[in-house]
Amino acid sequence: MRRLFLPLLILAVVITASVLADRANRAADAGEPDTTVATDSLGTPIVNVRRIPEWLRQPTSNQEFEEALQGVLSQPDVPVDRCLRVHRNGTEIAVENPDSSLTPAELQRFVTVAAVESLGRETVFVTKVVSNEASPVNEGVLEGDIWLVGGADPVLSTNEYLTRFDDDRASTSLDQLAAELAVELRRRGISEIGGGVVGDEFRFSPSETDYVGTVWTETDNADNVVGPLSGLLVNDGFLWDRQTNTVTRSEDPAAMAAGILTDLLVQRGIAVTEEPTTGEQPASAEQILLATIESPPIEEIAQRALIDGTTAEMLFKEVGRVNGLSPASNDAAFGMLITLLQQGLPVEGSLPLDGSGLSNRGRVTCDLLMGIVEQSPEGGIVSSSLKSIRTSSLADCAPAGAYNMRIISADRGHITALAGEMTADNGSLITFVLIANADTVVGTDSLGPCNSVQRSLLEAIARYPDRYGPTPESIAALAPVPAPETQG
Repeated sequence: MRRLFLPLLILAVVITASVLADRANRAADAGEPDTTVATDSLGTPIVNVRRIPEWLRQPTSNQEFEEALQGVLSQPDVPVDRCLRVHRNGTEIAVENPDSSLTPAELQRFVTVAAVESLGRETVFVTKVVSNEASPVNEGVLEGDIWLVGGADPVLSTNEYLTRFDDDRASTSLDQLAAELAVELRRRGISEIGGGVVGDEFRFSPSETDYVGTVWTETDNADNVVGPLSGLLVNDGFLWDRQTNTVTRSEDPAAMAAGILTDLLVQRGIAVTEEPTTGEQPASAEQILLATIESPPIEEIAQRALIDGTTAEMLFKEVGRVNGLSPASNDAAFGMLITLLQQGLPVEGSLPLDGSGLSNRGRVTCDLLMGIVEQSPEGGIVSSSLKSIRTSSLADCAPAGAYNMRIISADRGHITALAGEMTADNGSLITFVLIANADTVVGTDSLGPCNSVQRSLLEAIARYPDRYGPTPESIAALAPVPAPETQG
């Protein structure tokens, strides 16, 4: 068997080699020649800048964009005191005097909201009503006072007062607190308060309910842009005459709040013997909690601050208090700077003396505003403050193509300010800030709403990218070159 194995193995190898050689020969046989077909050739080589037209276009586009932005500032009615910053995807496109200290008018509220962001989006303010455990109840009468204790809630309001506004601004219902208090009193067998309602504004010092003489002028205060500021504030601290739709500043906001709660209790069948007054709540160990109410989250209140000066000022004072200082204007300004600095924002040259921008002495830089626009977290309080231009005060004069802008603006005759962002058609994010201050009202249309400075800036930005640089078609890859015709 061993003698047969070797010849058989050799035979198998020979047969296999023969088969493989035949296959190789057949594969190498070209057979009939293939017919050559002429095809179109590339009009632009594979390695050519036309293959990346957007990159090729960008330097010219940026230059023309910058020239258009600088042209906005070259208009004769633009005040000399101004600053500008415009970025594309975080890269500087145009800049002028970015660190100049300028008055921001109501855009100061945007800075206030940025500081509030650090307090936490879910932060709430608590208002409570307490009694003294030492006060007995005899035949349905509570022999003593009850205290309305303020928690510096900026939006504590009656339902009636809110009807004077045509928006759904954030609010805390004093009516609801009164209703829950009446229910709790009845549960305890109380139908009458033998004393009165005492308002406690301990959260803020009653010695500084406004900043007249330090930050504001008497004229500023007389316009009722901002109500009195108190740790216990109801209805912005205003007495509202519904018939004439006029408001009067309360001289004692805490007493006013106690009086309103008294009326609401009486309407709900709880008698109150004494007149409302102000005073200090009992020690915590001696209190009986009767009712409490929380404000909406501070992220909602911050949006009200953009349209309501009193809310902005109350938040300003709260920032000072939270930073371990006092709610006084100087301390609150220092507390705001600390908060902004902790967020990594450039505060040099800025001095926010109040929260609403009512003061003409406050100062802000374009550097700070741009930092706020670009560094705020997406979906945060600041980001939510930028509104679609379609619903903004500039909606009626928005240029074509500005539909995807989100902005916040301010104008006060001799002051105009603007901040915002736009997602361009090519996906670029354009961020922009502008402040311009004049010594007096300038030009025929001054610096009021929809002024020429605002319109020109928005128009220059809205034209990006299509109106700057060569057209994409002129620098795109060329069409293929047709193959020459061949005779059959």
